[in-house]
Amino acid sequence: MMTTNRDMKQIGDVQDRGKLKWTALMLPEHVRMLRDWMDEDNRIQRPELDEFDLQTLQENIEIALMRRCEVEIQVWVEFQFYYYVGKIISIDVRKRSVIYDDSLSTKRLQLDEITSVRLMD
Repeated sequence: MMTTNRDMKQIGDVQDRGKLKWTALMLPEHVRMLRDWMDEDNRIQRPELDEFDLQTLQENIEIALMRRCEVEIQVWVEFQFYYYVGKIISIDVRKRSVIYDDSLSTKRLQLDEITSVRLMD
């Protein structure tokens, strides 16, 4: 019995290299284009917030600011959602940002990037 590696198959008297024979045809440009294509499929489009959603968002930010309660802030940046947990300290209207304090430091998030604010308590 002949031993073959996992990519090679014995078909009759011919030893087929399976996937290995196609890898030489893949140029680095093709590989990069395939990776970009896969990344494009994983992208999340920015949610369209209507007037009601924006009103709810504003109310939740104001409530969290007055109560100094813990919130979870959902932010959309470059086709991905990011989540931050902390207490909203202030709102900088001039720079259009929210300043919040997590357990480690004080950070700033742009209002245009925020998609939702959920009160934790």
